[in-house]
Amino acid sequence: MAKKYFFFDIDRTLGLGITGQVPEDTQYCVDELQRQGHFVALATGRLQCDAAAFAEKHGIHSMVADGGNSLTVDGKILEMEGLPLAPAKALLRDLTERNQPWSVVLDNTLDRYTPYADFPREDPGNYMNTKVQPVDIGSLDHVYKIMYVREQPGTEPADRRQLPHLPFIDNTWLVEPVDKGAGIEKLMDMMGADPKDAVVFGDGLNDITMFRKPFFGVAMGNARPVIKERADYITDDNDKGGILKACRKFGWITK
Repeated sequence: MAKKYFFFDIDRTLGLGITGQVPEDTQYCVDELQRQGHFVALATGRLQCDAAAFAEKHGIHSMVADGGNSLTVDGKILEMEGLPLAPAKALLRDLTERNQPWSVVLDNTLDRYTPYADFPREDPGNYMNTKVQPVDIGSLDHVYKIMYVREQPGTEPADRRQLPHLPFIDNTWLVEPVDKGAGIEKLMDMMGADPKDAVVFGDGLNDITMFRKPFFGVAMGNARPVIKERADYITDDNDKGGILKACRKFGWITK
């Protein structure tokens, strides 16, 4: 079979929930795709370092991470960009004036920095290391992610500055890049590969940009309805052999 380029979301696609646990049949499929000469990569909103730790554990060496803003092939980071800097700084200044606590990720680590001693971090789903210290907004040269406390009901929301927002833990907003599809296109171009040979697997709202032509989109059985509507094929749930079923159905693996 001709070589395909597979891009897998992590949470609720490869992994069960946000636990990072990968079913045995899914791990078998990932390994077998690579043994048969296909390219396998992650496509995730996670920061590159976080995605890399997951990838190494599961024998994957390439990824589109940071919601499309970082590209890694064979363990080498080819490109890593932050959020648009001017809008990110403007948002932080607005939040400061509103006394709305915020934190920022400034480098390729799981550290986030906040000038607010009471910035919420008690949620058991929190995976970030929160460091309380002054942050000089004007001197920032990279901002990879922003997290800030959501507005009280009935309160006028902050100007989002056209930055993508996702609901996050601890009743906060998560501001991060969300165009995985653009990242995949860029990586395919860097590798000299035909975008028509890309196959994407996903389930959630931050996967929407992957489900576009000319990619072939596979929605998990547990995917959001909008993902299923855009998919070329809907497989079973991720904990019911969905990835293996799709790969066998289309002959991408033969065992």
